[in-house]
Amino acid sequence: MLLNVQEVVARQLPVHLKGTLDAAEVFRGNAEYVPLSPIEFTLTAQPVDNLIIVSGQLSCNVRTQCSRCLESTEEHISLPFEVQLRMKEDSEAEFDEDDEAIPVPGERIDLTPFLVEELVVQLPYAPLCKEDCKGLCPECGANRNEQSCGCNTVAIDPRLAALQDWFKPQQE
Repeated sequence: MLLNVQEVVARQLPVHLKGTLDAAEVFRGNAEYVPLSPIEFTLTAQPVDNLIIVSGQLSCNVRTQCSRCLESTEEHISLPFEVQLRMKEDSEAEFDEDDEAIPVPGERIDLTPFLVEELVVQLPYAPLCKEDCKGLCPECGANRNEQSCGCNTVAIDPRLAALQDWFKPQQE
């Protein structure tokens, strides 16, 4: 998706962008996330002083596995997007690390890599099927959301195991 930054700067009016990106291409090689819809974006490119601020929303539906119970779950991801662009002058230094704005050397810039990066960075690290998911039993592997297995899951520190019988009554 190309943005003509020269036109935005010359007009000094906001430019509205709306469209979709192929989510299959973005998630290629990623087995954890399966796209269910294209990535939709609604953006506004607004000239402010010597910058162009591109802001808006990204959204996509993905299928993933719950990190606790391993059940398949669908999630709607909607997140804000903002990037600052600055027209690069011919005599300007290569890159200033303190500057948050991305220098644009030509007339146009492709916003696709920035949209993809924001989406991938904001994907949930450990997705859950529900907030109170009980997960799998570490002993037998049963899904605790569906059944109670009755396994003893109390972990005893092996260094203190000898003290376990300390308060039991002595048999004579």
